[in-house]
Amino acid sequence: MYTNKNIKTFLHTFFILKTVDYYKLNKTIINSFKKKPGLYHIAKKEQIKVEEVYNIIKTHDINVLNTNIIKLMERK
Repeated sequence: MYTNKNIKTFLHTFFILKTVDYYKLNKTIINSFKKKPGLYHIAKKEQIKVEEVYNIIKTHDINVLNTNIIKLMERK
């Protein structure tokens, strides 16, 4: 039978893997933004819309935040 701890561990693992997978898929855009923030020049370089760059960076930041919260929760 599943316990709350098992479910919690499963969810934590899911979000951490989701973060890693998302980073791998969008690595070049995320790293470009870290080196030199600026949506327009990244969009121009990658030949995508500025909104797409914005959404990729926003989603990555949310994933990192969720992962950090999960790690803090596991310390307790």
